[in-house]
Amino acid sequence: MRFSPEALCLSTALLWSMSGFATQTQGARAEYPLAYEGGSLALSHDKVKAALGQDEVIFVQNKHRIGVPAKDITRISCRSEVRRRFGATVLDVVPWLRLGEVENRYVGVTWTDNTQTSEGAAKVEVVLRLSKSDYDGFLAGLERLTGLKAVDTTRVPTAVRYGL
Repeated sequence: MRFSPEALCLSTALLWSMSGFATQTQGARAEYPLAYEGGSLALSHDKVKAALGQDEVIFVQNKHRIGVPAKDITRISCRSEVRRRFGATVLDVVPWLRLGEVENRYVGVTWTDNTQTSEGAAKVEVVLRLSKSDYDGFLAGLERLTGLKAVDTTRVPTAVRYGL
């Protein structure tokens, strides 16, 4: 069996680049652009970058940097919401493209902050809006980092108790 020199060079280059890519991504932090929708942090409702480190989640907006240790995170929640756009009847001419709908994806993170008050731990909550492409990666990375499973707030069963 005889290999052409071009095929041999191409396969060597592909293997070399794949091994370099694997070592590069292992040490690098995963960063996600998102929007701060609300919560108890002193941030403006604008774009925020979140980075998942080895043992903490870092939120950065302009010059504000907030580091949250993964061990302090107590709850992760997620939700997706579909709403109709303005002019949806015109945009829904092609039904399978769903141009008249917008789907927003949200992630809520709750943690305890021991540094805020002298009486004890304060509860801090944030709600973040992510794009479709970043949602799954950020949520999976956050679950892996904290060891917690995210609660889908659209699927949480409601219990009604009478006679209390």
